Amino acid sequence: MGKISPHEPRAELLSPEDVDKDVASLSEALMEKRAEQIARNVLARPDTSKILHELVEMGICTNEEEAIARALRAFFVAVSPTAEAA
Repeated sequence: MGKISPHEPRAELLSPEDVDKDVASLSEALMEKRAEQIARNVLARPDTSKILHELVEMGICTNEEEAIARALRAFFVAVSPTAEAA
């Protein structure tokens, strides 16, 4: 069987630490992309967008992020009665 020649013969190999950093960076980028996709899908729903706007306008929440975070905590406590409110 023939030998495979390197694509970049003078390139340095990555250290394990470099690989870990690259994997961490890629994981973070993928997580951010997923968060953006979820936010876009949630905010694209007219009913949800209207509720978020009203919560902020009424002064119940300071912004949409706070409203979503509080709603998630409340939902978690509602469906899991043994859960402690954080």
